[in-house]
Amino acid sequence: CGRTDLAVLADLGLTVTRTDPTPPAVRPGAACLFEMRTSKGYEANLRVEASTPGTVEEARRLYRGTGQATTMRRIGAVDGAGEEAEAFGKQSEPGFRYAEYMVHSRTGNLVVKVWLAVGGDSYVPTSTLAEKSLDILAAIRSAVPTG
Repeated sequence: CGRTDLAVLADLGLTVTRTDPTPPAVRPGAACLFEMRTSKGYEANLRVEASTPGTVEEARRLYRGTGQATTMRRIGAVDGAGEEAEAFGKQSEPGFRYAEYMVHSRTGNLVVKVWLAVGGDSYVPTSTLAEKSLDILAAIRSAVPTG
């Protein structure tokens, strides 16, 4: 959790209330869930995961599985974020407006996923969530050693 730079989220006015460093289930890697609150007290969350399956084929299966398992709406491919990368989004109203964005990518046997969700009186624009998520994704990808 300490290796994830949250500075990119500063203009959203989020305060971290709890972190959970539980690694990804049943695969090698690292992860962190940041539970946060907005300045108005709404729920916000950030989950980052970096998984390194033993082979490229296992990484491909993991990457495809994430896309198939999510209930979020597919936004589309993301250029320049890995050999394969795509984004998903969702808006819901659990008593407030909750906007979610997830981007995941695969390069070789490295699979990285960033999920950012922010609640409020109105939906945070998808473009805002995308920009921040892609910045975090790029930082994670560059921090993981390759080769």
